[in-house]
Amino acid sequence: MIKIHDKHGNVIECSDAKEAIAVLQHLQRERQNVIRPPALKALAALSSFASGEESTSWTDDAFWQFIEALGDMPKRILALLVEKRRMTDHDLRKALMIETNLELGGILSGVSKQASSHGIPARAVFTIENESKGGETSKTYVVNTGFLRIATEMNWPG
Repeated sequence: MIKIHDKHGNVIECSDAKEAIAVLQHLQRERQNVIRPPALKALAALSSFASGEESTSWTDDAFWQFIEALGDMPKRILALLVEKRRMTDHDLRKALMIETNLELGGILSGVSKQASSHGIPARAVFTIENESKGGETSKTYVVNTGFLRIATEMNWPG
């Protein structure tokens, strides 16, 4: 059982790390300024524990240098992926108001190139899952859990 205490003395009991993560994310969205960095770091630690993944090489400085080097559209894509965790190509295009996967691919290529120029593998930012149904291929873009963790710790996109 995981207990989350708020500043008013209320206690939220969660049955497991996954539920605690969901509660903390909800609280973060509802009250952006209530959850302070220590709680965000706890959320990232829970996320790491729940996924069973080891820590990544992202540092505060590396994260901010990477983010600051990106243009507006790549930042919007990453902000969406951090918020949603995963999105189909269709949903990303719709959210960004772009029409083709070629346009989307160009923007994502820019993200990958910036990552590479900072010595970061593109897979440390996002991955692509391809799925074929009835001869049609769809892509799902998934934020890397290490990138999600550092973005959460840095309260980005805030």
